Amino acid sequence: MCSFDNINHEPLLAKLPAFTTTLRQWLKAGVVEVGFCSPTDTGTPQGGVISPLLANVALDGMERLFDAEYADGRPKAPSRRKGNNKGIAVIRYADDFVTTAPTREVLETYARPRIEQFLRERGLALSEAKTRIVHIKEGVNFLGFHIRKFGKQGKGLTVPQKAKVLKHVRATRAYLDAHKQTPAGHVIKELNPVIRGWANYDRYCAAKHVFQKVRHVQWQMLWMWAKRRHPNKSRKWVKARYFRNDGYWTFWEGKAELVKPDATPITRFTKVTGRHSPYDPALRQYWTERKKQQVGRETYEKQRLMLHQQQGYRCALCHIPFIVGESIETDHIFPTSQGGADDLSNKRLVHPWCHRQRHHKDGRQWLRA
Repeated sequence: MCSFDNINHEPLLAKLPAFTTTLRQWLKAGVVEVGFCSPTDTGTPQGGVISPLLANVALDGMERLFDAEYADGRPKAPSRRKGNNKGIAVIRYADDFVTTAPTREVLETYARPRIEQFLRERGLALSEAKTRIVHIKEGVNFLGFHIRKFGKQGKGLTVPQKAKVLKHVRATRAYLDAHKQTPAGHVIKELNPVIRGWANYDRYCAAKHVFQKVRHVQWQMLWMWAKRRHPNKSRKWVKARYFRNDGYWTFWEGKAELVKPDATPITRFTKVTGRHSPYDPALRQYWTERKKQQVGRETYEKQRLMLHQQQGYRCALCHIPFIVGESIETDHIFPTSQGGADDLSNKRLVHPWCHRQRHHKDGRQWLRA
């Protein structure tokens, strides 16, 4: 990691093709603290919403320092590079990055000096407190993941970082402790987005075993939460009241059920090809297909995936393409309350606002699931 307290504004602005005047005024505006204004001739505001973007602009090119690309922009594997660059790779996200090399000597005598020179040209320097050299068997934590070689055979794996897993589990426990008398349906509504978001972030690594363990701990916490609410009831009664007998002890209330972390499929992330930009009109078809694939990977139900394919991954009412992470609802073409079938031929996927608008026009009350 590097410090942006003294970053040189000129190299940063020189990399931007547009909005340089506005950005320059913003960078030079100064900082007001306790009634005093301090000039900002260098550096960027730490913790601001635009800081990651500025870091990406300032550090663009670091990942290509060691002959990392072919002439057409395709990535070149570290093993295919020549000379001192052979085996060296840089993985960067904003101002966090990891550099790998065949030996410690290569890192200290070749890779690190080149990176430091790259940073000096931009008025930056490595953060000594957060920079260290470790062996792959010891592993490294990066962006919430732990990367190292496991076992006697030394198999390299990326798994969820233990501290982040414990933080998620403790947050769930804290919520249940603070909501001892909250209705089960409300608990499910509050916890589902948290569990789903955590699992979706970690699903790109070898997280299956961790998901299973977290689900077991999750069940233990919910079982204690349910028993504490009914101290005079039997275990059999508590199980029947809060857990569906489907072989998994699914926590449920009415039509709502708690998300199971290990039901999230492990998916390998597909990198963007070469230097493909979403702003290149010639690549519109590439980005359209990529978005379809991403939306499809987020769809776990087979029936929903079939509807996506039938509709071309677009809303059936407004025909605007769905985007990754947005809420998607199922609408019955002919309402079931009026005799409509609950099968695939009578269903379609729509945006929530389109769903509400359609029911409003029909004169029927729309209830949010």
